[in-house]
Amino acid sequence: MAEMVPHEEEGGTRVLVAFEDEYRVYRDAIARSIMLHRPRVEVAVAELVRLGDEVARLDPHLVVCSRPNTVEPNGRPAWFELPPVPNRWAEICVDGERSETPNPALGELLRVVDETERLARTKQYLGNC
Repeated sequence: MAEMVPHEEEGGTRVLVAFEDEYRVYRDAIARSIMLHRPRVEVAVAELVRLGDEVARLDPHLVVCSRPNTVEPNGRPAWFELPPVPNRWAEICVDGERSETPNPALGELLRVVDETERLARTKQYLGNC
């Protein structure tokens, strides 16, 4: 079961990182990187098989996942589909706006975390991904 790592402010941005268990080192490295570079963000990790349950339980603002969003019809405010295999494009959706990028670096992921955090603070209704 995934547990949110608390941050300094209550009601902050929540990020869920979910990958197949065979990619748990990759999943954990991504989560640790977000926590290191964005300590104010709450981060949880989950196995991909538990994704639906963890999304329902944690209600994350951003999901970083190896798969597209098939969890719920209303989506999430932000979804970062990050395939763990080389030569696949990452698909990013923030506030209903979609884009793709090849082999994104950590900076691109942190940019999405920052944009999600900004939108969660400033907008009452977020678009769905």
